[in-house]
Amino acid sequence: MSHEEQLQALRKYLKVRNKRYTVERESILELISDIEGRFSIVDLYQKAKKRDMVHAASTLYRNIYTFVDAGFLTEIKLREGETVFESNLNNKSEFMLCVGCGRLTRIDLPALEGLENRICKEYRFHSTSRVYQLRGYCEDCNA
Repeated sequence: MSHEEQLQALRKYLKVRNKRYTVERESILELISDIEGRFSIVDLYQKAKKRDMVHAASTLYRNIYTFVDAGFLTEIKLREGETVFESNLNNKSEFMLCVGCGRLTRIDLPALEGLENRICKEYRFHSTSRVYQLRGYCEDCNA
C-alpha cells in the first residue's frame, strides 16, 4: 500500500468515525508505516521524539487505538499484561503466542489468504487487515 493510499484509508476511516484528520495522526501513520517488527508504545514515542514528529506522549496514547481499530496496527497482548503492537501496513499478522514463556512465532498460512479473498468476494467486503493468533503452550512449556 503506497503512502497516498494509506493516507486515503486513514481519512476515510476518520470520516466514517466522525473524527478529525490531524497532522499528528498523519505523523503517527508515517511512523508506523516505517517500523518493522513489534514495538511498544514507549518505543513508538522514542522514534517519534527522535524525528520531532510528536511532542507529547499523550498524543500517542490517545491515538494508538484509533490505528488499531482502523486496521493499521495489531495489538498483541503478551503474558503478564505487556502489550506490543505490529504494523499491518507491510504484512499480515499471523502468529502463535505461548502463554507460558511469551514466545511469539510468526506462521505463514497461505490458505488464509484464499479464504479471506473468498469471504470478501462473497460478502462484497473490502478487507484492510486481518489478525490470526493462536494462543497456547509451546513444546518446551507443554512438557
